[in-house]
Amino acid sequence: MIFMVESYDNSQLADIARDYYLSKLPITQISQKYNLSRYLIAKALEEAEASGVVHISIKSSVKRNNQLETKLRSLFDLKEAFVLKNEDTTSHDNEQIVDFAAHQIQNYSKGAKEIGLTWGTTVLDTIVHFDEIKRPDLSFVQLAGMSLRTDTPHANYSLIQRAAEKFDAKSYVLPIPLYILNQSAHDLMEKEPAIEELYKKYQHLDLIFTGVGTLASMESNRVWGKLQNQIFAGVDQNQVAGMVFGRAYDINGHIFEDVEKKFSGIKREDLLNTPIRFAIVKNKFKTHSLLGALRTHLITHLVINEAIANKLLQEAEKFS
Repeated sequence: MIFMVESYDNSQLADIARDYYLSKLPITQISQKYNLSRYLIAKALEEAEASGVVHISIKSSVKRNNQLETKLRSLFDLKEAFVLKNEDTTSHDNEQIVDFAAHQIQNYSKGAKEIGLTWGTTVLDTIVHFDEIKRPDLSFVQLAGMSLRTDTPHANYSLIQRAAEKFDAKSYVLPIPLYILNQSAHDLMEKEPAIEELYKKYQHLDLIFTGVGTLASMESNRVWGKLQNQIFAGVDQNQVAGMVFGRAYDINGHIFEDVEKKFSGIKREDLLNTPIRFAIVKNKFKTHSLLGALRTHLITHLVINEAIANKLLQEAEKFS
């Protein structure tokens, strides 16, 4: 079939456009098919768009508030803040936040070899929204010891395995309790060869993601709820704003070291050396916890919506 570019009609333009946009044929192959130069094929594609034969649209179902994003990046020294426009219902808000977070994390993961994650409902929801791809070169690493919450689908080992399955990747579980109260046992456990090998992975993480917790989540845990006063010995629990990466902190972002030294998992210096540290928050009641978490500087990337962002700014002003 031989066309003259000057005499293209809409059906001819549609044929070329269909080959390029739908069949994904390279211009060189289309050029051979129609016995036209690559220049004329490119001109035909331009004409197809200009004449309305081809309509190109970029689908962006998620709308963001750029003004709030700029404010949050500046206020909390974030590398990236994603503030999604509010949806009509809370359930739509929650769905949109975790779906958006999943796709952002998956985009960032393209250049990653080691990804760390914690546990919790938000992390589980994010994993569920990952697209299935094959990345056998990728590893998922458990950042914190076992929560010992076995009555839910988001136990630590389950989440690591779920994430790895989505990517056809490897998983590395940390098979020790989240907190070890005996300091000698805690320190010796970290020196066990199998555990020490996993800890070395923390030094090479490319990306990590987490939710933000409250003290209430510990109180509801059948193991840690009973040991809460021992874990927080010497700490005024009324001053605890929240929990992130297994660490408790106050509203100013001060991490309680007496609690941190009982924690099993990634060291703070390894956290801070990880270049991309995502936090995902979908509930307004966690705004107070989020404010303290952002002030710890353990978070570099944030995914929330407008309602949470506005309440966060109010809290920041209140506790300035």
